[in-house]
Amino acid sequence: MPVQKAVERMKNLVDDIVLVDDDALIEAMRLSASALGFVLEPSGAAGLAAIRRHELPGERLATILTGSNIHPQMLAKVVCSAR
Repeated sequence: MPVQKAVERMKNLVDDIVLVDDDALIEAMRLSASALGFVLEPSGAAGLAAIRRHELPGERLATILTGSNIHPQMLAKVVCSAR
């Protein structure tokens, strides 16, 4: 659940907010590692997950890919797990 105070501050800066589930986060982490060579923690992959899972309006979309604070065993599990 988003922090209400943060949502209030963003109202004039963002067009929309979408939610993604854990499976979408894992898929985005896997894609980032395999296709881009970037290691992302789940929260850092949320924007990519949203772009891939939702039909978002507009010709241009942007997200920030951040955070490599993930335990090596968790990373191996995510990247090497069955697709």
